[in-house]
Formats: sequence, C-alpha cells, structure tokens
Amino acid sequence: MVRKILIVATLLTVASPLAAQEDNVWTSKRPDGHAPIGMRGARTLEGGAIEFSYRFTQLNSKGIWFASDSLPLESTLEFYDQAPLTLANQTHNFSVSFGATEELTFTAGMDYSNRQREQLTTGGVFYVTESQNLGDLTVSALYNFLDLGAYKAHVQMGARVPTGSTAIFAETPFSTPGTEGMPYDMRPGAGTFALLPGLTVQTQNEVASVGGQINGMIPVGTNDRSYSLGNSFDASGWAAYMISEYISFSARIKWQNWGGIEGGDPDLDPDRDPGDDGFFLEG
Repeated sequence: MVRKILIVATLLTVASPLAAQEDNVWTSKRPDGHAPIGMRGARTLEGGAIEFSYRFTQLNSKGIWFASDSLPLESTLEFYDQAPLTLANQTHNFSVSFGATEELTFTAGMDYSNRQREQLTTGGVFYVTESQNLGDLTVSALYNFLDLGAYKAHVQMGARVPTGSTAIFAETPFSTPGTEGMPYDMRPGAGTFALLPGLTVQTQNEVASVGGQINGMIPVGTNDRSYSLGNSFDASGWAAYMISEYISFSARIKWQNWGGIEGGDPDLDPDRDPGDDGFFLEG
C-alpha cells in the first residue's frame, strides 16, 4: 500500500507542475534544473555537450533488520555464529555523459568503494574486515521523447557490466591463518550483466521545478559464484525552488525495493553470519 501511495503521489506531483504556464520552457541552465545530487541520469544534454561528474556518498548501517524491526544482538547470536555490528560504505562515483544529439545522450559510470564491517562472534571475539575495490560499470542511453514547453521527459535503457569483483577474501577468526570469502554486503560487484530501464519526467515554472523518476535493475543470468542478485526498483520524486540564478533548494523522497539473492555462493555458510544468508538481503 505504501508503495502504491508513493508512486501515485509522485505522478500527481509531476502532473501538477507548480502552476506552470504555457510560455515557460524547461531548461537545465537554471540551478533548479538539476535534480538532487543523489539522482543519476535525470537529464539529457544538448547535442555536442560533454559532462564529467564526481559524487561521494557514505552509507552507515547497524545491526540486523527484519522488515522494519531491528533484531537484538543476543537474538542474532542465538541463531548465528557471529553477528554484524556495523557496516560503513564510502563510495566514489565517476561518470561521463555525452550529448550525441538534442534527443540522445550517452552516459557511463563506475564506483570505487571502501567498505568496513565490524563483527562479533558467539565467543566474544570482535574483529573488523575491509575491502577497497572498483564496482561494476554502467552504460546507458537517454532518449528525450517529450520536449514541450515547460514539460520534458526521457526514457533510459542501459546495462550493468560485471567489472566489479565478487571474490573478496579476508582473514577472520574462522579462517586463521588463511582467508575466506566475505559476505555478500562486502562485495562491490554483482558478477552478472543487468538491464537498467528507467523513465524521468520533469517540469518548471518561473521559480521552481518538480520531477519524478522510476528506475529498475534486472540481472541476467548467474555469476561464477553460483548466485544472482535479485531485481531492484526505485521511484523518486523531487522539487527544487530557485533562490537566485545561482542557488536553489531541493527536497527528494525515494522508495526502493529489491529482491533477495537467488542461488548461493558455496563458499559461504548461511548459518554463520546473516550477511551470508541471501534471505536478509531482500527488501
């Protein structure tokens, strides 16, 4: 129900473009013509234009969650040999976009991530693992099918190329003196190709912009570790208000859903750590 309400609200926001008038023309040359920094592929470029971008994000998570409930540490250690305490993921994204024509833009991007995970075993041993690796390459084509005054919309069709590694190893109390495979949440790569469909709609009036975007990631096949990530979908709606010709304020709401792991890495023990159990990676 929450999912349906959010999608309907996003579409209604786009359909009511802040009282946009017929003589307004959408432009990205205003500060509110750029979607919030967390958005990707939110606009097409003019023909011949090229754009390089860098984004930094940090995600911190704690403990184990089941639906909207946090599981106590003691409960986790009753069922598993160890429990993850925290996970910090710092991601650097580098991307380039090229406007082939007024209607068609090509984009490519790649992440470099630094992941650090804290764990506690049933025997009371605390330890930290870390991985620093390149992620998967994404390439997309954005086609602008609507450019009507204050309204602008484009579709996206792209692919994720499995350049990131799924074979991440580290020394743990269970592997000493050797190393063993890390849980799924420590792996920057998916190991499979994936389709990346999307749709973005935007509109402007004299002082503000609103927009909505729906994206999907649909993996194809199984990787060499005998598993595949589940399908994922997200929807975002945002609004931006222009303070001056150089500054704007924006707000964004996002809904996200992703499926669990299909299959399983034979080197991981789903009874040892919830991160080795694809069940807990379902959203």
